[in-house]
Amino acid sequence: MLASATSAAHHVFNQIGTTQNGISTVVMTTLDGQEIAIHDPGRKFSAVRLSAMTSSLVAIARSVGKEVDFHGCDRLLLEAPEGKIIFRPVGMQYPYLLCIVVNRDAILGHTLWTVDKIVSNFIQQLDLNK
Repeated sequence: MLASATSAAHHVFNQIGTTQNGISTVVMTTLDGQEIAIHDPGRKFSAVRLSAMTSSLVAIARSVGKEVDFHGCDRLLLEAPEGKIIFRPVGMQYPYLLCIVVNRDAILGHTLWTVDKIVSNFIQQLDLNK
């Protein structure tokens, strides 16, 4: 199953226009933090560490949500002066998480749309690989 997820993720990563969207890095991971695929042309980041942190942060967000009667976590956004990091679960029936690092010039609305597009294309590729 991981091989088809890796293939699907690489296919989708190759389709997105990262530079025009301000995206510097995209990582797909399992719920438990195992790297599936990374798109990091600048080779700035460790996929292993980003995968582990993505898993941990989404788990924490889900726990916080439970405390206030929110169910699940649709998206987690970390903002810093240098840019943003968006963490997004793929979906309930797909045990994967997405992490996207964008620069400070990225337009948030367009970036969120791109994140959702990556997820939907990834799911479509997974379904095609079944």
